[in-house]
Amino acid sequence: MIRVVALIALSLVMTACTGRPQPSASDPKAAPHSDTQPPSDKPYKTIEIDSLDGTPVIGSYYAAGKPDSPAILLLHQWESDRHSYDDFAARMQSLGFAVLAIDGRGFGESNRRANGALVPPGRTDADVKLMLGDVDAAFSYLTKQQNVDPKRVGIVGASYGSSLAIIYAADHPSVAAVALLSPGTNYFGNMQTEPAVKKYGERPLFMTAAEDDKESADTVRSLASADAKATQKIYSSGGHGTALFQVGVADELEKFLSASLQK
Repeated sequence: MIRVVALIALSLVMTACTGRPQPSASDPKAAPHSDTQPPSDKPYKTIEIDSLDGTPVIGSYYAAGKPDSPAILLLHQWESDRHSYDDFAARMQSLGFAVLAIDGRGFGESNRRANGALVPPGRTDADVKLMLGDVDAAFSYLTKQQNVDPKRVGIVGASYGSSLAIIYAADHPSVAAVALLSPGTNYFGNMQTEPAVKKYGERPLFMTAAEDDKESADTVRSLASADAKATQKIYSSGGHGTALFQVGVADELEKFLSASLQK
């Protein structure tokens, strides 16, 4: 009998030590960290822009701190997303620019319609038209932000993003400057850049590529012959698109954008 009582007492002691209620899934203290709400120390806020067909365009917006600031829109390359520009965007913000980097449709977070339907990346004529509509929506959003001077807004594009940049800018004189990273002459067979460069006219234009990305390097030389005033930089190596940041293209872009867009 004494042994039974002792066992019961021991059981009660263990229950008292270990029986503290555990936090439930609904307890906010137990909720996991969500990457959809970046820590407050990040230099940007995540924004959503309406598009022509109901596919929300998701972007990172780096606000300018002073009135009448220049601004740039950043367009990434195929199979990438807006975060390929994170370091460069923060750098330009520190120099007084407002910056908007967006996920192209089908990539990053710009991959679902408002009803939740998946939006895959596409290359048809209809897809390109929608992409240009997304660029238009993003550019319009950027020009309307607090402290942004709408007359000093440029676009930087990489790879197919560079085609979107120059094709859009050719039809929109409000684009003050364009920079092309690893451009192509006709990505997807329906994004011709040489006619766009000619139509773009006298506005500032910068083009860059690396020799180990021969097609893009040849394109830069070809497009430069169509616009003698364009600034070009060809590296001996460096890869494609935003990979060029590893060989110092950020310095060239900063120099070009500051000269073209800052007062």
